[in-house]
Amino acid sequence: MDLRGTSFVSWRVLFNFKMAVYATCILLIVWFAASFALDNKQVFLPGETSEGHYLFEASCGSCHEGFKPVTNETCLRCHEVEMAEDAHGRKKFLDPRWAGELQKLEVLTCTTCHNEHVHMFDRGVHLQPDLCMTCHEGIIAGDLASHNGFTPDGCWTAGCHNYHDHRSISTGFLRQNLDRPPMLPVQQLPDRSVSAQLEAAPEPDLYQEFLGGAS
Repeated sequence: MDLRGTSFVSWRVLFNFKMAVYATCILLIVWFAASFALDNKQVFLPGETSEGHYLFEASCGSCHEGFKPVTNETCLRCHEVEMAEDAHGRKKFLDPRWAGELQKLEVLTCTTCHNEHVHMFDRGVHLQPDLCMTCHEGIIAGDLASHNGFTPDGCWTAGCHNYHDHRSISTGFLRQNLDRPPMLPVQQLPDRSVSAQLEAAPEPDLYQEFLGGAS
């Protein structure tokens, strides 16, 4: 048995493997450098962008500063008005009574719940469907009879609850409005009549149109 021949083949295979690894690394470096040079940073997207953020997909700098994580300040550039009546806002969790809940989930950081480029559920920015159960598992575990049999992933996916604005379906709201009718009156548009002041359309006058209607 020729051991020298076997050894030569082994070294040759190892050399070819190393060359393939080096070539792959060089190609990746050239590809990344070209993406930066041509401002084509979409190649770095780790996953699908949510529906509301497709407009920013070609402009990473709108949300990211380099490769740093997105900050609350960045999110509030667009969503500050929406958060003005935030039911789970910063003021609520700075109250010591909720310190225990804050330890379960760092809800003061937007990206704790909102994971961009990570597809989870087709409704706005991607969220874990059972996220509410981190703090509210007791609601479907017997604490609220009306929710017996509900699934952990149905709080907001079913369209009932909105984490940032649940005023219209909160317990307090329901208690304050128990005497209200179950349905509001059906809204109807008033009848309107329009009378034309001219029987025929006026003849077009391009000269007056050019002057902007001036004489």
